[in-house]
This record gives sequence, C-alpha cells and structure tokens, in this order.
Amino acid sequence: MGNPKFPRKKYTTPLHPWKEERIKSERELLKKYGLKNHKEVWKAKTYLGKYRHQARELLAKMGAKDPQVKKESEQLLLSLTRLGILQAGSSLDDVLALETESVLSRRLQTLVYLKGLSSTPDHSRQLITHGHIAIGDRKVTIPSYMVIKDEENEIGYTGRSPLNELSHPARPKADFVKKGPAAILEEKPEQQKETVKPDKESVKKDTEKPVEKSEDTQKDNKIVEDKKIKQETEQTIEKPKEDEKEKPIEEKPKPNLDIKPEQSKEEKVKQEDKKDTNQPVEKPKDDIQDKEEVKKKTDDKEGGK
Repeated sequence: MGNPKFPRKKYTTPLHPWKEERIKSERELLKKYGLKNHKEVWKAKTYLGKYRHQARELLAKMGAKDPQVKKESEQLLLSLTRLGILQAGSSLDDVLALETESVLSRRLQTLVYLKGLSSTPDHSRQLITHGHIAIGDRKVTIPSYMVIKDEENEIGYTGRSPLNELSHPARPKADFVKKGPAAILEEKPEQQKETVKPDKESVKKDTEKPVEKSEDTQKDNKIVEDKKIKQETEQTIEKPKEDEKEKPIEEKPKPNLDIKPEQSKEEKVKQEDKKDTNQPVEKPKDDIQDKEEVKKKTDDKEGGK
C-alpha cells in the first residue's frame, strides 16, 4: 500500500526521450486535440497499451480452445465497443490495429468540441474546468474523462451556466456550427504542415531554381527590357550635351606677377640692413669745404719753399 496522497503514475515514459520523429508526432496531437502537455499523450498510449497487451495474450492462447479465453476476449471487445473505441462485430486483430487517436477522440474535451459547444479544443477544455459542461444532470470538470457511447448524447451545458443563452458571446457562431467542427478538426493537420517553417537549405534551393514562364510572357518581358535599354542609352547620350550647353566656359585667372609673397618680420629687418650698408654716406658740405681749404694751404706752403 502506498500513500493515497501520492498515487502511482498512470503512464509510462518513452524509453528514448529525444527522438525527433516521436516528438513531432506528439506535438501534432497536442495541437489537434488541445492537450496540456506530453503526459496526456503518454496516458492515452498506456491506456491503449493495456488493451493491446491483453489482446496479444488472448490471441496466443486461442489455439488451446479454452472456454475462458473466449469469455475474456468477448469481454474485452464489449468494453471497447461500449467506450466507442471499436465498432460492433470487430475482432482481436482490430484491437492490435488501434492508434492513440482512437482513444483521444473519446475524451470529453474532444466530444464537447465536436458537438459544437465550443469554438476550439482549447476553449472546450476551459469550459470543462470552469464547470460549464455536464453529462446529463452530473457536472464533469475532468477534460480527460472517457465518455461512454450511451453518454455521448447527454453532453451539454449545466443548468446554471450562462452559456445556455444563445446570445452569449462565448458560444460558437452559427456559421461554425453549420460547417461542423469535425471537418475543421480533420483540416487542422494539413494546415499545420503548410505553416511549418522551411529549412534554410530548402529556401536556398527554391530561390536558385528558375521560374518557368510561358512563351507569351517571355516575349512581353523581352520587349519591355529592350525599351528600357533604348531609353537608358538615349538618356546617357543627351545628358552630356545638356551639360555642355548649361555650363559656360570658365576663364582661368591670370597670375599677378607684381604680387609678392608675404615676408616674415625677420626677412624685412635683414633687407633694411642691406639697403643701409649699400647706400653711400652723405657727408655734410661744411666738412668738405674745410678739407679743400686745408689742401690749398698745404700746396701754397710747399710752392713758397
């Protein structure tokens, strides 16, 4: 006996947790049936695995002609037909051919959506957990409840639910009910395949491939391209002519030879010093006359002797 607060797991985990194909298939089921996580898929697989294991053992004992084997096989088939997983008159081989979707389709969540009581599988899950769905007079708040075939027609809104009013905004629209949610549920996986993001390599290959065009479109494209080329050549020829007309000939300014470069202060001082040294020193007139008189006196003295 274990602790009732901590019951045993009702599912078995996969042996290899990171297989890409298994993860992709489980994600598709999550989107299609509005499941919460991968555990709900594993629960459906273990639930179906028990019946398949029992059918496999009974098939192995069928050769012994034991009346107990026939009794057990009939009970197994009756329970599966009562649940709506199998049709009446099926055999043990049909049990082995079952898939997880046959179990997921009998959950209360999917049947509420298929009845047209909700707009999406996620919406049906919300209505069940919030207590708006009942089977007969009994309110059910478990989305994974396996509905028996006799209870299928008794699914509806609870008596106190405001969704009983036709004008309630949470109810699905009339167009949705007419189209049928079963058809929409079948269309979903195809739409998901279309919305899958392509790989980088596939995008490159698609871009590299030339687009096939008809002969008429190719001819039209060639004519348009030729016209564009002619217009471009005419524009290139006309542009230089217009530029020549518009732009007048600019006369180059003549260099002024008189203009001398600016000199620094030191160079100006040196030039002034040179001018002063080259110019003859002007002697005063009085000094010149005195010297001439002195020469004459000396000449007269020498002549008298």
